[in-house]
Amino acid sequence: MMRRIRNFKPFSILALLTTLLIFSAAFPVPASALTEVEVTPINTPDGAVVLIVDGLSAPFIYPELTPYALDGTSLEKARLENIPEISEKSARILKLSVPQTFTEGGHSVLVTGNPDADSEFISFKDANIFDILRENGYLCIAVMEKGDSWSICAEQDAVLRDEKNSIKNIKIVLEQNEHSGDCTVPSGLLQLMEEEADKAPGYVTSKETRERYNGYNRWGIETACSVVEYMEKNRPEQKYLLTVNVGAVDMSGHYRGNYGYIDCIESLDSELLPLYTLCEKNNLAFVLTADHGMAFSADGSKGGHQSEKYSGSDEAQLVPLIIYTQDVESGVIRGEFGQKDFAPTLLGILDIPDRPRFAKGEQILLTGHVNLKVLLPEKGTVELRKDGKTHGTAGNDDRFIFLGLEPEKSYTIRVELDSGKSLDVEEKEIFLETDSVIGFGEEGTGKEKSEYPSVESKEEISSAGVLGEENSFFGRKSSYLIGYILIGAINLAGFFIIMKILKKG
Repeated sequence: MMRRIRNFKPFSILALLTTLLIFSAAFPVPASALTEVEVTPINTPDGAVVLIVDGLSAPFIYPELTPYALDGTSLEKARLENIPEISEKSARILKLSVPQTFTEGGHSVLVTGNPDADSEFISFKDANIFDILRENGYLCIAVMEKGDSWSICAEQDAVLRDEKNSIKNIKIVLEQNEHSGDCTVPSGLLQLMEEEADKAPGYVTSKETRERYNGYNRWGIETACSVVEYMEKNRPEQKYLLTVNVGAVDMSGHYRGNYGYIDCIESLDSELLPLYTLCEKNNLAFVLTADHGMAFSADGSKGGHQSEKYSGSDEAQLVPLIIYTQDVESGVIRGEFGQKDFAPTLLGILDIPDRPRFAKGEQILLTGHVNLKVLLPEKGTVELRKDGKTHGTAGNDDRFIFLGLEPEKSYTIRVELDSGKSLDVEEKEIFLETDSVIGFGEEGTGKEKSEYPSVESKEEISSAGVLGEENSFFGRKSSYLIGYILIGAINLAGFFIIMKILKKG
C-alpha cells in the first residue's frame, strides 16, 4: 500500500504562526511586578524561623518579671543560659499580652494580627501571614508538635505534625498543601522531612517522664536545624518561613507542676543555641514567642491557663517575644503591647509592608527604617520626596516599594500614569511612623485601589471578582478584556486555518 505524503507548505504555516505571534504580542497578558527602590541600604533577612513554645510564660524567663502563684506566693524562675545570650543580640518585648489564653486562640492571633481570630478566621483570603508571605515569594514550612493548630498546618506548603497529638504515642506525619504561588517544595526537602518524621519515636523511648518530655522538644529543634541546613545548601536563593511549635513545656505545666515546668524550660533552653546560630549564620530572622502562658494556684501545684481561674493572671497572659535579625536594634522594648502586634511586626522585620487583611495590631518598629509600598491602577511613575528633595523615582510599573526610609518623617508621593490618564489625587503627603501601603485611584472612581479583594474565603469568588466595582475581569482590569478576546479569536481562527491547510495538503 502506498503511503500518502501530505504537502504541509511549511513556509506558509510559518508565516501564519509568525503573524499570530505578532498579534498576540500586541495584546499581552498583563503581569503585575514589583519595583524595589532602596533609598538607603538595608539588610533584609533571607527568611525567618519562628519558634512558638507552647505555654511559655514570660514571668518565668524574663529577669525583670517575677512569677507568682494565684495564692500570692512567688515561684521559682527558670535558670537559663542561652535565652539571655540570644536576648543580648535581639530586641526583647518586655510586656506582650495575649487576648486568648488557649492554643487555638493564641496561634490564630499570632498569624492574623486580629485579637478575636479563631481557626476558621485563618482560612479567609489574605487573612494570615502565610498568604502575605507567599505573595512575596516565600515558601511556608512548619514543624508542629502537640498543641498545634489545624488551620495553621493547612496554610503550610509542607508540614510535619503529630497526628496523635501525644508525647507517649507520637506519630509524626508529613502533609503537603496546594496553594497559589510560584514556589514549590523541593523533593529533597520532602524526603528529609519524611526521614525526620521516622526518627521522632526514638526521641521519646525513655521510661523517665522528664527525658520523654525533653526528647520531644529536642526532636522539634533538631528537625528545624535540619530544614535550615538543607535550605542553605540546596536552595539558598529561596526565601522561606519555618514555623516550629514545641509542645512539652505546656504539657509539663499541666502534669508535672511548676517545678517540672521550669525544668522543661531549662532543658529547652539548652537546645536552642544551634538553631539560633544557624539563623545568625544564614541571615535568617530568629523569633521566639508563645501562644499563651501558664499559671499555678500554689507552689508545687499543677498549672493551667484557659479556665477562668487562671486566664486573668499575668502568668497566663504575658508571653515572651524575642526577635533577632541583623537590622533589628537590640535591647529591651518597654511599654504595653498585644499579641495582635506580632503579625505586622514579623512582616516589618522582613521588609514587607503588606498586612493580613483583618489585622488590628500595629507594627512594633524594631529597625532603624520604615518601608513604603505604592499601588497604582495601571503602569506609571512614582516620585518620592522629603524636605523638597527627591529620594527615589521609579516607573513602568503599577507596584513600587521604597525601602530604607527614615521613620517619623513626612514624605511627598507624586505619581503619573504612563497612559496619560488623570487621577483623583496625583500627590499625597504622608507621615511615616511604621511601614505603610498607599494606593492611588483613577479619576472619577472616588476610591483608592484596594490591595485586598472583597472575598470572604479562599474558596469563594465574589461578584466583584467577575465584574467588580472597578470593572474587573477575574481580578484584572477590564481594559485588558479586549486583548483577551482578540487573543482567543486570533488563535482560534489560526487553528482552523492550519487545519484547512493540512486537509488540502
